[in-house]
Amino acid sequence: MKTNTALLLLSSLLLVSACGSDSSDPEKETVLPTAKLSLAISDSPMSGVSRLGMVLNELVMTDAAGVVHRHDLQDMTFNLLDYQGMDSHMVVSGIDLPQGDYHDAYITVHQGDGNQGCYIEDGQGRHGLHVTDGHLPVRDFELVAGQHLSLTMEIDLYRGLSYHQGQYELNHQGMWSVDNRYMGHLIGEVDPQWIADCETTYSGLVPTGGQFTHLAYLYPNTVTDIGQMADMGTTPPSGLTAPSAVSPMMQDINGNWHFAMGYLPAGEYRVGYTCLGHLDDPIADDISSGPFVIFKDSGSISIETGSQGGQQTVHECGRGNGGHHGGGRHGG
Repeated sequence: MKTNTALLLLSSLLLVSACGSDSSDPEKETVLPTAKLSLAISDSPMSGVSRLGMVLNELVMTDAAGVVHRHDLQDMTFNLLDYQGMDSHMVVSGIDLPQGDYHDAYITVHQGDGNQGCYIEDGQGRHGLHVTDGHLPVRDFELVAGQHLSLTMEIDLYRGLSYHQGQYELNHQGMWSVDNRYMGHLIGEVDPQWIADCETTYSGLVPTGGQFTHLAYLYPNTVTDIGQMADMGTTPPSGLTAPSAVSPMMQDINGNWHFAMGYLPAGEYRVGYTCLGHLDDPIADDISSGPFVIFKDSGSISIETGSQGGQQTVHECGRGNGGHHGGGRHGG
């Protein structure tokens, strides 16, 4: 079962200051010069979910000497969907750690049963939220003495969130983290004729309630045409490539269609569009034998960081919608 509503994807940062820190071997920590680490969590919402309650326990990471460092987050509770947009709130802000390489980093969570811990609210009430392995993974990173490293974890709910037997599951498939210096944001302007043509072509597949789910799919640059674009299934069919990110589309007050994807590693990508998002299960292969299709190939796009990271790039799907957003522009 998948829930669907048209929500604007705007990246959000969830940051809450970390309370004190401890380590399994404090004496070793004092030997090396220190650096600072900040960690953010960003989400891209999925349709039908009105609230996503997260409860974070601690940040855990292991240095090159095998010392495990832990930072207590005091069961921090927040609604992930309250922080949409590209603004930032600090969750872990400027904590001191010994310089060096770190691996096996993650944030532990309080698993939800619907009453306590992580949870989801949708049109059917409150449900427990279970996170794979009980944690949110963070990329390996290096801290350089005297410098401040800022990371952001992106959680793509369309790819990572599924519903099974009364409980939501959040898996690691839809998560990645980036160094804020080397990422950018994508704003998409969508041709209204694409919307109309897709809905007309697949009028027989309109879901209950009459609302199509319009989605943008982002693929790596190895994808060169629409025939190589897979759906969100766990294992893409031979010759097809799974999307790197998925974003819902929405209309603004002027009726313009647009989408946004935040915290993307700098590089080359390709964008696909469909109005049949309600037919794309995040686990199953719906493109080989099911009615799901990618309707349009919007062409290639370069995500650039700008001088300090976080540059916004505007991509026109078809004729776009008149160019109401700022930033760089690339045609599709």
